[in-house]
Amino acid sequence: MTPRRRAGFTLIELLTVIAIIGIMSAALFPAIKGVRKKAQQSAATTTFTQWASAVTRYKQVYGFYPNLGTTYDTTKDSIYQLEDSATNLKFVKAISGRLPTGTALSTTDRKALNKTSEEFCSFGKDDFEDSANLNDTSMLVDRFGNRNIRMIFDTDNTSNIRNISAPGGTASLPDDISAIAGTSGIPARVIIYTTDRNGDFANAEGSVDPSDFAQVLAIQ
Repeated sequence: MTPRRRAGFTLIELLTVIAIIGIMSAALFPAIKGVRKKAQQSAATTTFTQWASAVTRYKQVYGFYPNLGTTYDTTKDSIYQLEDSATNLKFVKAISGRLPTGTALSTTDRKALNKTSEEFCSFGKDDFEDSANLNDTSMLVDRFGNRNIRMIFDTDNTSNIRNISAPGGTASLPDDISAIAGTSGIPARVIIYTTDRNGDFANAEGSVDPSDFAQVLAIQ
């Protein structure tokens, strides 16, 4: 009598299939991660473009750019670092006409930053760090959780941004705007960017590793 062959896979066949699945997963994971990063970068660029448009409208209404520093110097262009909590909060107040939680501005804030409390841009919870615990001092971040956002305004009103010293030096500037460090500059009124380069972005705070950041750039 011929012995009946048992249906099913042998142990070796099962291990082979598992190994093949593992190899395929390892090959697909970087591709999936890359697609996700591109989607985040696109969303961040859209957000920065909206912010830049809001700054431009602010200038059209009030005749000057938001004063995010201690002085407003019309003899040169200005660069601001949004990881500075005071600068960050001033930007939110000036552009949205409210605090991060939606609370109305005080009389002092309206006088200094947005006289009519006009909403040039509405910030959503996803625009802030730790959106689940939003408060009146919450920090803006890009879609990668990076709070090291740079804003440059044409405060000398030449329609050309130049002679800007980036906090991390020229090496930290995206290639598309590296000319702003020189005398030639680039034709622009507002630039907002983050970058995946090192320099001033190497020690970014938070749980996200700097290598997970992507270059995000908006120019108007």
